[in-house]
Amino acid sequence: MQAGTRVAHRYELTYPVGRGGMGVVWAGFDEKLDRPVAIKFLSGQTIAEGERGNVIERFMREARVTARLDHPGVPSVHDVGHHGDDLYIVMQLVPGVVLADLIAEHRPFPIPWAAAIGAQICSVLAAAHAASLVHRDLKPQNVMVMPSGAVKVLDFGVAALLGADVPRLTATSDTLGTPTYMAPEQALNNNAVGPRADLYALGCVLFEMLTGAPPYRAESPLGMLHRHMNDPVPLVGDDRDGVPDDLAELVTRLLAKDPQDRLGSAAEVYEILAPLGAVPTDASRQRTFAGGDQSVDPTMPYRYPFGPLPRRANPPTKAEAAQASPASLAAAVERSRELAEAERFTQAAELLESVLKPIRGAAAKQPKILELRLDLANLHFLAGAFRQALPEFTSLVADLSQRPAPDRELIWHCRQQAAMCRAELGETGPALAGLRLLLEEQRRSKGSDSPELMDLRQQTAVLAASAGQVPEAIEELSSLLADMEVLAGDDSPEVHELRTLLDHLHRLAERTGS
Repeated sequence: MQAGTRVAHRYELTYPVGRGGMGVVWAGFDEKLDRPVAIKFLSGQTIAEGERGNVIERFMREARVTARLDHPGVPSVHDVGHHGDDLYIVMQLVPGVVLADLIAEHRPFPIPWAAAIGAQICSVLAAAHAASLVHRDLKPQNVMVMPSGAVKVLDFGVAALLGADVPRLTATSDTLGTPTYMAPEQALNNNAVGPRADLYALGCVLFEMLTGAPPYRAESPLGMLHRHMNDPVPLVGDDRDGVPDDLAELVTRLLAKDPQDRLGSAAEVYEILAPLGAVPTDASRQRTFAGGDQSVDPTMPYRYPFGPLPRRANPPTKAEAAQASPASLAAAVERSRELAEAERFTQAAELLESVLKPIRGAAAKQPKILELRLDLANLHFLAGAFRQALPEFTSLVADLSQRPAPDRELIWHCRQQAAMCRAELGETGPALAGLRLLLEEQRRSKGSDSPELMDLRQQTAVLAASAGQVPEAIEELSSLLADMEVLAGDDSPEVHELRTLLDHLHRLAERTGS
């Protein structure tokens, strides 16, 4: 596999993400739906012949298991198939930081951060257990924290169906899981491994977030399993002061050797952790973690459960700064335009944004960069990403207006596009006010019947109708129709469209009495 490889005449590989227990994962792009994806491959050449059927069945089951879990904390599965001898799963590409990396950089975690992550994991486990699924390999490497603070639990590839009628796929000599986070009953390869094994693993993850280290350490996997089965349960309070008693007691209960001594369900654990993950919205008490190229705050979903999220201006990373060289910028711009011509607008925007992000201050206002920023805003608009396009157009208006000889037409274009973004986002009032102000300015400059104003006049009238101002919309469209008949002729498609729209508005006015 290499960057640029196309899979199923639809998915283009862009860069490798990493390797999992059963395959290699690539970031890619879905050309048909214009969106980024993750593609996990299982290479047929790496499977021993005697294990091929077993491993392939587990891999295909991962696709089915993950697809069954309709939960925001589990990546969506989009497709499954084969590429040559390789099987693949196409999934949601999850941005963010691997929890293991976050722990390595910021150990130990503040109490609310550990509780917020733990509670979100519990939410996923509760949904999985309700669907008769056990993860069996929960660990920091299989948890992602997104820039929004939301947690995604990855890799249900070793999940075991709980139903007694489902055949076991694991050979008796093959224990699945990771020793550092493995429950004693799982270490014994007990066929009765159930949901409480996931709760034990969660206890290990919580212990590590709170203290900076997992509960047990050993020099070998066998030694680690022995410690899980035989050593006394470690106490969080011995390694860290200030942990609330109910949280410390929860971790101790989750690490109980006997599954029956642990809490009964992930839902019960959630009820304990969720209140501890809620923090005040006072900005002075907030803290974010930098992880790789991202800044994350895992308590954010508790303060902004439905968004919009507060904007944070992060300094450019070393990788981003390296991308800002003239050669890389030129190559990215050329590739971005090729993608745009193929109507792959989202991918084109992501590429262009990656090279523009490090360019800030006065450099961002240079004529060439302003042109590229306009390209980026238009790409977001064409991709339907109006929430991303709006701040781009708005900032362009401000920066273009500060130039010694402002390009008035270009500023008008950005203002019009910003208003249309607001309209698409449901901000009808501000959008309509913006269009009317813009229309009035252009009428004074170009004349009321200028052909250049036809589209703007129609946009304003249609938006007025959607805001419930039907009489005003009818008046504007009637005036526009008269001018369009003179300009394009009675039989033109534009005139026919306006007449149809006016007929619809007249009928609407009659029904509503407006």
